[in-house]
Amino acid sequence: MEKYTGIKFGCKKTGDRFVFDERLELLNTWAFVLAELGLTPVHPDGAYGNQSFRTDGEAMIITRSGMVPQKELAADNYVLIERFDGDSGDFFTKGKSDPSSESILHYMIYRELPSIEAIMHGHSKLLEQYAISLGIPVTTTFHPYGTVELAESAVGILKTQGPFILLKDHGFVAIGTDIDLTGRLILSHYQNLIETLLKL
Repeated sequence: MEKYTGIKFGCKKTGDRFVFDERLELLNTWAFVLAELGLTPVHPDGAYGNQSFRTDGEAMIITRSGMVPQKELAADNYVLIERFDGDSGDFFTKGKSDPSSESILHYMIYRELPSIEAIMHGHSKLLEQYAISLGIPVTTTFHPYGTVELAESAVGILKTQGPFILLKDHGFVAIGTDIDLTGRLILSHYQNLIETLLKL
């Protein structure tokens, strides 16, 4: 897995607080569940994974950079991304922390797939190893985390091959029309993986 070195984009804060959204409780629950299952592995600087939901247009609430998922909701673990300035490469945000290092991935999916309301990204070596037998689409080329190239490769395959994919040598992406359906999509693929392993 690529070594984590922090965010790769500019960040301009417009405030330390944002309007609380009741969906944040559900997103936090799923972030905690995925971490407990090892699907967003925790490391010394946070967790390998990120979750978000759309608030309006291309705006979203997303896990912060370096977040360690917790059972109880801590609002400071989340950031509101208001917009992205393509010319400067800056995200305009509200919240005490920087947004997830994969904010470009989430932003581009929301921009290109307007029906999508939630995105979850995590990592599983076993899902990568058995992707072909499980029928999970995989991008053809590795791209470093937090880059436009990674996001473009994800968007391309999500548009044509379904709501659950693997990024080559990186991790999985699940998208959906609401938070709960997106989380359950991940669990269904994880269950298929377990059943496949039990048959070996």
